[in-house]
Amino acid sequence: MDAILNAVVPLFAVIFAGFIAGKTRVLAEEWVRGLNVFVFTFAMPPMLFRLMATTDVTAIGEWSFVVGFFYSEVLVFTAGAVLGGLLFRQRFAEMTMQGFGSCFSNGVLLALPLLIGLFGEKGATPAVLLFTLDVLLFSIVTMMLEIARSGDRPGGGWRAVRQSLRAMLKNPILMSTLLGILWGIAGLPLPDLVDKSFGFIGQAGPPSALFALGATLAYRRVAGSVGPAAMMVIFKLFIHPAVTFVILAYVVGADPFWVQAAVIFAACPVGANVYVFAQHYGISVTAASAGILAATGLSLLTVTGLLILYPPIGV
Repeated sequence: MDAILNAVVPLFAVIFAGFIAGKTRVLAEEWVRGLNVFVFTFAMPPMLFRLMATTDVTAIGEWSFVVGFFYSEVLVFTAGAVLGGLLFRQRFAEMTMQGFGSCFSNGVLLALPLLIGLFGEKGATPAVLLFTLDVLLFSIVTMMLEIARSGDRPGGGWRAVRQSLRAMLKNPILMSTLLGILWGIAGLPLPDLVDKSFGFIGQAGPPSALFALGATLAYRRVAGSVGPAAMMVIFKLFIHPAVTFVILAYVVGADPFWVQAAVIFAACPVGANVYVFAQHYGISVTAASAGILAATGLSLLTVTGLLILYPPIGV
């Protein structure tokens, strides 16, 4: 119990500190945006590149784990989207955002630090493997939203493909992960100077990311769209980890450690990129904001409860 609390509480304490800094306006909103730029552009990419470059993902032999997790994501995405359309009469674009928020975890900001806190560096491996799915999920969501926005305009399909590729190339988190994977597969050594430099700045990534998450949430609008936001929270915190457990434990038959890592990853709250997509496309913005804020707050209780009922192996 002490080990679980020692791993979970400090993470949420940093989030809470960031939230207070935002609410009290100690950090102005433009400063919060600058902190987010630092996290996503300068701190997390070197850390992720270094992790992947020093990990030969092809030697891990757990791609059935990745496929199983993606299958659970697709199931939850589809169920969330369809149910959102039926209950709230959402259009295609809104259904896409509903499904996205129902299955997309806050992996970089919360799941990665949590898994490292619970399992040490070993916990980074499943998290990093699951980051590779973000490339595919982001591409699918981008194409669906671009198709919805293009409507019947000529060339809409090709425009969606181009926009998807552009979004991937401009995302430093995804590109650093992909480049690190390619570096690791190639078996190239990481020069000591690069390794130490990336390791040094990368240490600032997880705590800065958690603090930035709290500060960002302090400026989110939560009024309106209560129904879609509540459904998003229920799907993300309860249904997604349950479906992930069933798929990986009983369908895929993965090793217990990998099952547990995936369930913890799935149990993390709605990822901040859901809001980024919502704001960029002007779709379900208030629902995404409220869903992220509520899910992040409740996840302190739900994740802690999960870890008590399903104790981490070796912790």
